[in-house]
Amino acid sequence: MEEMIEPKGFKIKPLAQTIIDTWNTKVDEKIIQLYSSDYEGEDFSGSKKRSGLDGVKGWLNSVLHAFPNIHYTLVDHVENGDRLVLHWLADGNHHGSFLKIPASGKPVTINGISLLRIENGKIKEGKLFWDLAGVLRQIGLLPSLP
Repeated sequence: MEEMIEPKGFKIKPLAQTIIDTWNTKVDEKIIQLYSSDYEGEDFSGSKKRSGLDGVKGWLNSVLHAFPNIHYTLVDHVENGDRLVLHWLADGNHHGSFLKIPASGKPVTINGISLLRIENGKIKEGKLFWDLAGVLRQIGLLPSLP
């Protein structure tokens, strides 16, 4: 990625915030445009690999089915060359089946980290880590920690 020069008095939105804002639109066509056609991704919490734009669409549809009111917040990010790390929170209600878990209707906050590789302005590779145990506690499938 090229280094961006900020004109005086003008703040360029970091790519990390653009990704978060785009996911918050919940518009498939906008979100898909973030990804390379040969995207390779892996969700380490859900043990699922995704390839290409069809993989991204499937992932997007499963998230929006389970959490139709999901809203992402960027907590922090680090950019280094073609690497981008995002720390994010996602808030929403569990209104649809997710990982074969029936809807609970309960509100959840998901804490996650995305490790991304950017190529030609698009997400080429992604590794996703999120707190599955925390989600399971919030919907009542695991006991609370002391």
